[in-house]
Amino acid sequence: MQAALSGEQNGQGKPAKRTRTLGVRISDSEFATLEQRAWQSGKTVADWTRDQLLVHMERAETDRITAHVFTELIGLEMLLMGFFSPLLQGRQIGPEQYQEIVRSVQAGKGKRAKELLAQRLGQEEK
Repeated sequence: MQAALSGEQNGQGKPAKRTRTLGVRISDSEFATLEQRAWQSGKTVADWTRDQLLVHMERAETDRITAHVFTELIGLEMLLMGFFSPLLQGRQIGPEQYQEIVRSVQAGKGKRAKELLAQRLGQEEK
């Protein structure tokens, strides 16, 4: 997939020959919008549309990885807060309590990450 998105090359270092076509039906107004944006960038409608599609595919993969990393960071935050709160209150944490904190983090980090993203996206729209 990555080779296709970053510009496939044949064995001689030249760009791979484009032999496949993709057809989609769009309205006249949609085509006019695509045409305007393509011309603004100095490209044909087909070239501009292909570039947009490939960029979107790359961005979707990057967004998926970013969401995973964000979820893990939220997990670390939850772990630290769950671990240090009792310690700062002068209580010791036993192995069972530690395992319960870890289980709680594993179970809740995905939901908490989604909540935080939704909250932050909501704030950006205002």
